[in-house]
Amino acid sequence: MLQPIFRTMTRFIRYDPGALRLVRGAHLMITVVVAGLLAYQFGPFAEGVPGFTLSVLAAAAGAHCLLFTPISTRKQEAGDLFRLGLIMTGLAVLGMVSGLVAGKNTQVVLQAMWIGIIAIGFGIEGFGAFWLRTGRMISIFWLFVIMSNASGSPGVWLPAMTVFGAVLAFLIRIGFWRPSPERTYLRVEKANRQAIADYLKLAANGQLSIERRRRVNVSDIASLRSELELSVDLTEPGAAIQGLSLEAAAMMQLALEVVRDAMAALSLECRAELIKNTAYQDVVGQLQERVVTADTPSGETPFNLAWTELAIDFQKGDKFQLLRIAQAFERIWTLAAGTTQLRADEDTGPEATSGNWWQLITWRLAVQASVAASVGYGIGIYFNLSHAYWVTITVIVVLCGSLGATMKKTLQRSLGTAVGFLFAILLEPILAGYPDIRIALIILLLPPTIVLFERNYGIAAGIISFLVLIGLQTLTGLPAAEFWARLYDTLIGAAVGLTAAWLLFPNRSGDSVERLETSYLNTCAQYLKAGSEQGGADNLNYNQLKATAHKLLATARAYRTERAPWSSFTKSSSKLDTLVILLADYIALYRQARVNVLIDAGKYAIDEPVDTLVAKMDRRIQDEIGAVLDDKGKQTMPGLAEEWKSAMPENAETDNRFMTDWVAMLYYARKVIRCLDGFRRDVA
Repeated sequence: MLQPIFRTMTRFIRYDPGALRLVRGAHLMITVVVAGLLAYQFGPFAEGVPGFTLSVLAAAAGAHCLLFTPISTRKQEAGDLFRLGLIMTGLAVLGMVSGLVAGKNTQVVLQAMWIGIIAIGFGIEGFGAFWLRTGRMISIFWLFVIMSNASGSPGVWLPAMTVFGAVLAFLIRIGFWRPSPERTYLRVEKANRQAIADYLKLAANGQLSIERRRRVNVSDIASLRSELELSVDLTEPGAAIQGLSLEAAAMMQLALEVVRDAMAALSLECRAELIKNTAYQDVVGQLQERVVTADTPSGETPFNLAWTELAIDFQKGDKFQLLRIAQAFERIWTLAAGTTQLRADEDTGPEATSGNWWQLITWRLAVQASVAASVGYGIGIYFNLSHAYWVTITVIVVLCGSLGATMKKTLQRSLGTAVGFLFAILLEPILAGYPDIRIALIILLLPPTIVLFERNYGIAAGIISFLVLIGLQTLTGLPAAEFWARLYDTLIGAAVGLTAAWLLFPNRSGDSVERLETSYLNTCAQYLKAGSEQGGADNLNYNQLKATAHKLLATARAYRTERAPWSSFTKSSSKLDTLVILLADYIALYRQARVNVLIDAGKYAIDEPVDTLVAKMDRRIQDEIGAVLDDKGKQTMPGLAEEWKSAMPENAETDNRFMTDWVAMLYYARKVIRCLDGFRRDVA
């Protein structure tokens, strides 16, 4: 019982490296509390405007600024907060003027304008990442403009409180203490290295035969690597910090899988003898120290590989497996050096977009959003729903750029809201007599909700629903009987949003998956053809390869959600997820082994020129890529593997480095071809 709880807590901490998200949540919490308390003090000076309305406006403005500003460098966040503050102030001025002009019809006018604001907000998503966030922000913030005019126009206090909340959010987020991204990176890198070292010891001693145990360890490494990526992104551009790169961490994990796989393939007798071998265990210990410290332990250089000769007394295939382990050890030794300069680039500033403004507008999404919002608003009026705005808010939240993403968000929002409603109903009798505890609970739950918001929206939606219901009960006296309205209004909004995404110009992902798969395989082919030079250009090619892979994966997951919505909750996945990542890494490893073989082959006498042999191996892979692209069957090149094995120079047997690279080329070529064959059988 305690172990799963401890693991869950550990994962929660790791999901938020250096408490970066948790601190942003704390800043949001402080902003909401301080803005609400201070704005309430202006009540006596605002004739006809309740202090509570002023508090809500200021707190909402500050919260929106922080919620829609992603974690980034201090400079980037300052720019985003400033721009969001200006945009919200403009909305507030528009709301003030509209309220004064509309007079008694203010509510009708503002609610009708909300449809237009929502259409504009969704339409500008195509202008870039900042405008995607801004579009959602203005769509939601207009609700507070409507609510502030419910009991009379607040006049100039509407933009005044908006400016007050935005300025307060800016001062708290930019001026208060925040964790150092550089120190965060070092902490996460240390955790990464320790997890890799622990996995190395288990794999090298054949202790990962139980699949569940392996998955747990691999999951920990993968989670930590994603946090390493975040930490690298948050270091200041040009920061003089060196450490484990994302590519090195991914390659080390792949090498660990080679060790595990090779240990499982050894004969029982050879494996038992290997594990007992002192020289082998010394090497494992040296590697662990190297991985953890990034230094050569005790002044040693390349380690002893005498244990690879153990195979002489055992089965024929054991020699091949031992060389695979040795080659993986060598790769881990090299990759663990940790001398990569991180974020040496200059700050590029806001993202740039190309094309005419009318071409960048996401017309399809704007139409879906405006129609869905209109239908939701009409349902609210027709059935006289007490909190009809929850329908429209749900439409804003669930609508996404593709049908698959919309379905996933709809499920997360609906089930999360249902769970939050259930907790609110169950805890309401207990908390009813303790308003102070309810307020404290709302405040304290804000920071962890922010952590979960970007990691698991389903859980975050449940907490948000619980907080909304308890908060409204505390602040406005919402009866517990009306808690049901939160549930059915959300379900109505989710259904309306999903129906609009399904029927109105649906953006299905199937065609996109096919195009991206073709692009990805072409990128793999180009990467394989690229020269052997190292440095920036090579890293750029690899980064492009990985970026194409991740884009394909994201689209494929959306497509699977369209076909099987429950996959978004069960986390069931196609083999394509694994194949895409493995193919990229295996091609990179094959290319690196090829470089080493070509460099060292001149030392030895080989019957057939090594360039010719390598060209045959390259052509075999390229033919397989072409066959997959042309939808043809598996290609063959009979005798290539045997020719490669027989061509290994006899006088190179004492050169373990050359031997391991020679074996690695054949091994990785086989893995690449196996992955490509998987593309034929597995369609998103």
